[in-house]
Amino acid sequence: RYSVVMKSFIWKQYTVQITKKNVKNTNVRIKRDNPHVILMSIPYSATYKAGLLALETPHIRHWLDNYERKLKQQPVPTDEEKFRKELEKEKMAPAYRDRLLELLPGMFQKWEPILGVCSNKVTIRKTKSQWGSCNTKNGNISISLWLGAYPEECIEYVVVHELTHLLERGHNVHFYGILDQVYPNWKACRERLKKE
Repeated sequence: RYSVVMKSFIWKQYTVQITKKNVKNTNVRIKRDNPHVILMSIPYSATYKAGLLALETPHIRHWLDNYERKLKQQPVPTDEEKFRKELEKEKMAPAYRDRLLELLPGMFQKWEPILGVCSNKVTIRKTKSQWGSCNTKNGNISISLWLGAYPEECIEYVVVHELTHLLERGHNVHFYGILDQVYPNWKACRERLKKE
């Protein structure tokens, strides 16, 4: 069984945390609440030096340039601003739940026959890392409570997205091909949700 091995490096104005994982490709991301830390995962066969060199490749440099430009346009909120926002979200939680309880049954009833699938149990959870999840083995789907703050089309997109996993487990060409066919506006909805 593989173990996870992580090392930190300084690269330009960033701290780069490189983790060796059981992955095929090099993956890079930055969390908005920690804008000066680059999280990178690399295959076990790759070297840490190769991971650092990957940061200099044109497509990653282009991605970083875009990220830095957006960061200047939308500065990272202070801890006080984050705390105030969390308090406001908590106050709205009951209203978000009520809205989802009103909208979700109709959306599932609409999209299950269109996609030719049937979900099992649908739950609403206070998840922050993802808007929805689908257990393809038992058909259980969970929807984030905070989705209740968004337009109906964004909620519907997440419903369609999770139901599509009952047809295709992974995020691959076939999966996105189904979304393109049944919910053409899915990319705009995803971008709207990514802004959070």
